[in-house]
Amino acid sequence: MRNESATATLWGKSDAHRSAGCEVRAIESRAGMELYITAEPGDGSIQDQAEQMYASIAKELRIARAHIVQERLFACADSMRTALRTRARICAQWNDDIAPTLLIAPSEENRILGAQVHAIHGINKPTVLRSGNTSFARAFECDGLHYLTASGLRAPHLTGGPLQTRETLRMAEGLLDQANGTLADLARTWIWMDDILSWYPQLNRERTQFFTERGLMGAVCRMPASTGIGVSPAGARVAIDLFAAWGREDAVARFNAIGNQRSAYEYGSAFARASRVKTPGGSTVFCSGTAAIDAQGKSCFPGDADGQIHMTLDNVHAVLRDMQCSTEDVVQAMAYCATPHIEEHFRAIYADRLPWPCLCVIGDVCRRDLLFEVEVQCLGRATNRVVVLVVGGA
Repeated sequence: MRNESATATLWGKSDAHRSAGCEVRAIESRAGMELYITAEPGDGSIQDQAEQMYASIAKELRIARAHIVQERLFACADSMRTALRTRARICAQWNDDIAPTLLIAPSEENRILGAQVHAIHGINKPTVLRSGNTSFARAFECDGLHYLTASGLRAPHLTGGPLQTRETLRMAEGLLDQANGTLADLARTWIWMDDILSWYPQLNRERTQFFTERGLMGAVCRMPASTGIGVSPAGARVAIDLFAAWGREDAVARFNAIGNQRSAYEYGSAFARASRVKTPGGSTVFCSGTAAIDAQGKSCFPGDADGQIHMTLDNVHAVLRDMQCSTEDVVQAMAYCATPHIEEHFRAIYADRLPWPCLCVIGDVCRRDLLFEVEVQCLGRATNRVVVLVVGGA
């Protein structure tokens, strides 16, 4: 059983303990360490859920002496304020003026659904960057490479999703410029959309046009891996998270077609299927949001939840195989289910078979005939690192 005095030796060997709600994957190289925390609260009142979840997160951050570089909170609208108030109190020492990305996911019960945190250790504290009057991004360096993460970029003062999309991409460009990076350094984006089914084609047009104008769509395509999903960002039609890296020729590698699927650009979506990034812990593979789409870009198994879940997971495993990763290398995952019934089916039949730290939320996929989507983040096999599973609570 681990305790706080074990900090000095924790990352040198596998260690585990159990209580409800918090899974951690930690990876390290000689340059630094990364911590991936996936937290789900247990039962009880909203206050109880918030207390339990953030106490668990704070404990892991404190033991690792880590700095947060990216964070998301998934909750029902009525529980978001309680969760944020509790986070501000329990995690006060990690508050750097950047809010977690706030994502409103429906639930049959009014509850907090979970949180994801990506943190670093052994590296200088990130520099906070602002867009306008709001802090959105963190910049840091490790082993000659430069990194920038941004959380919840949004432009709610503009009317409509397309205008907000273009402005958030401009904000991303401006933040990268502050850190001496460019949009060509993007490795991964997450695009959170309110009512995705009513305007996803418009988002694709805005993104493709913007990337084309910035030279990302030329002979050497620089599209990032991405997820575009119908989980509503608080207070906006769209919000964007990003991870960028630069400083060496091999900082980011992008794979437009990999696994069982061809390039998404062939059917109008400007993103890569996966990317591999040199990161402080070694090498990280980002697998884009993946659904039951075949090599021709067609949706498969219409109306068949089990068929779509099975094919989606096959498609993800095909990407991992081609990237020379195994399912055990996954450090964070998200499962998006179009209905509570699909979530129930996934949890009952598939979730326990996957050795993934995975949050599962209700959210619309980008096509009406798609019922399920998965994204994963994992460790590249060609790195020297220690992978530590910790399952713990407060």
